Amino acid sequence: MIDSLMKRQDCGRAKNALQDYMIRKLLIPKVYLDADWNGKIVDVLAIDRAGVGDVHAVYIVYQGSDIENALETAIANIGIHYMPHFLYVAVVNEGTDTRKFVPPTPIIQKSLAEDGVGRVGILYVDLSEDDPKLQVRVILKAERFRSSKEIVELADRYVAEHTANWEVRE
Repeated sequence: MIDSLMKRQDCGRAKNALQDYMIRKLLIPKVYLDADWNGKIVDVLAIDRAGVGDVHAVYIVYQGSDIENALETAIANIGIHYMPHFLYVAVVNEGTDTRKFVPPTPIIQKSLAEDGVGRVGILYVDLSEDDPKLQVRVILKAERFRSSKEIVELADRYVAEHTANWEVRE
């Protein structure tokens, strides 16, 4: 029970850190936690420019997990046809393993889109530090995937139908 509670709290802290990262990185984003994006759950979804810009999706995986499999699963889960403009995998160190995550060469190669237009970014959140303001470190910079009319329409519908966890309100 305690392990389950701690895992939920760690995941929540990581989502907050990732939300802060997106708020700093993007221009007036709308940020959604635990978002259902086209039938798939995304830990953090951010849509730039007050909900009319690029779509950024973040999946959380734990450092103790099989990171290579988790990266492949993240790509498969979002679906190639409705790939967001930017896709990230956030590696979370929940404090049990103090080694820093360094992606092996096969992960770096698999992070690229087949046609080379787009790359999955890898972020690192270290919960083992006692810093109240968790930092997100970029391990591998995300590159923009191709856009489509369907992605834009999906983003417009999502913004219209869901309340953002964080947004600028006038």
